[in-house]
Amino acid sequence: MSEKNIDLSPFCMRARDFLTQGRTDDALALYGDVLQIDPTNALAYADRGTAYAMLNKFDLAQKDLERAFALGYAEASAYCTIGTVYFQVKQYQKSLDCFDKAIALNPNYPFIYYNRSNVLNELGDNKAAIADLEKCLEFNPDENMRQLIDRRLDLLRSSK
Repeated sequence: MSEKNIDLSPFCMRARDFLTQGRTDDALALYGDVLQIDPTNALAYADRGTAYAMLNKFDLAQKDLERAFALGYAEASAYCTIGTVYFQVKQYQKSLDCFDKAIALNPNYPFIYYNRSNVLNELGDNKAAIADLEKCLEFNPDENMRQLIDRRLDLLRSSK
C-alpha cells in the first residue's frame, strides 16, 4: 500500500483531540506530519487553518484554509472560520462572501449568521445584522448564547 492510500483522517481527529486538551503545539505538529506524508490532504489544511485562527495567527489561517478550499474542501464551519478571519483583518467583502458560501453549504449553522451580523454591522447595515441575529434565535440556542444574542440585538436596535 502506498502512502497516498493511507487514510490519515484518524490522525487529524487525534490532532483535534489535542486541541480540545489545550495541546496546540502537539496538534500543529501532528497536522504537519500528516501534510508531510500527504501534501494534498485538504482536511489537515482545514483543521490546521482553524487551529491557527484560534491562535489569532490570521495569515497562517488564511493560507491553510484557502489551500484546503483549493483542494476541494467544502465544509460550512471552515468557511465560517475563514469568514471570521477575513473580518478580523478587515477584508469585509471577502468575509461576507465566505459566510454566504457557508450558508449555501449549511443554512442551519447558527454561528454563521451570528458572525456575519458582525460584518454587516461593521459595514453599517444594521437592518441586515439584526435580521441575522434574529435568525440565530430561530435555532433555539442555549441560554448563554440566547443572552449573548439578545444583548447584541439590544445594542444594534438602540444604535439605529
